[in-house]
Amino acid sequence: MKLLSSLGELLLKIIVISLLIIFLSFLGMLMMDVWVEPTQELHFFEILKEALGRSGDYIKLLAQGNLGTAMMVSGEIEVAEIMKTAYANSMGLIGIALGLAMFLGVLLGSLAALTKHRGQAHLVLLIAIIGISAPTFLLAVLLQTLGIKYTLTFGTRLVSMGGYAWDFEHLLMPVLVLMARPLAYVTRATYVALGEIMGADYVRTAHSKGLRERRIFFEHILRNLGIPLLTAFGVSFRFTLGVLPIVEFIFGWPGVGQYALDAVQRREAILFIVVVLALSLTIQFINALLDWLNHRIDPRLGRA
Repeated sequence: MKLLSSLGELLLKIIVISLLIIFLSFLGMLMMDVWVEPTQELHFFEILKEALGRSGDYIKLLAQGNLGTAMMVSGEIEVAEIMKTAYANSMGLIGIALGLAMFLGVLLGSLAALTKHRGQAHLVLLIAIIGISAPTFLLAVLLQTLGIKYTLTFGTRLVSMGGYAWDFEHLLMPVLVLMARPLAYVTRATYVALGEIMGADYVRTAHSKGLRERRIFFEHILRNLGIPLLTAFGVSFRFTLGVLPIVEFIFGWPGVGQYALDAVQRREAILFIVVVLALSLTIQFINALLDWLNHRIDPRLGRA
């Protein structure tokens, strides 16, 4: 019964959020049409009525399993066809970036927490704080500018500064930019969590009992490190989705972020709605999965 109740709440939340996305997207597009033509008078209630009408029509279309169409440069295209490729491109890019960020972040954070040289640990922590604070667009433009300067100076290209292909040359720059802030965040989260765990009473008790270091690490430290790492992954994933349009635009990566910007520019409300709905459902799925994993790691959360 508890599981059914949780699923029902999740489904209701998804429906409400989706309806709001549809309505606000149509409303925003209509408002933009008025703003680009200042000679028109702003009749807000008429725009509101029009947005509600378009929302209702599109919801009926969705109920029939049809995502609609969008007018692109090559002509009118089914939104489902656009999303099939764009979503895979974006999630693949994010998967590579977050996978590397989690691996390197846990490694660097662990080394910083376990090292006896506190100066080195503080240096890693300082770099992590700088990484968290650095604006994504600034890092992207900086890397792209340095790459172009290198090509102009030495007459050879290290990697591609833009374009789409699943190879090292095209993936390096967007992956580096996407993973920079998650790497810094995971490194700091691992460092702080390990410091707290290693100083906890249960770890000191395990040491006093003479347990082997390997057993203490896997049964006490690693298990309790799971929840902070899952939290760090969730925060990093949401941040990465937020900056995805910037990265895809700068490096010419044809993903959902790039199509979202194109949809706004072309006033293609339906394409924009489907992109935002896809990202919203992805976030809801990741949140539900992380919540389930947290309860599996620490059953006490279910009794909280």
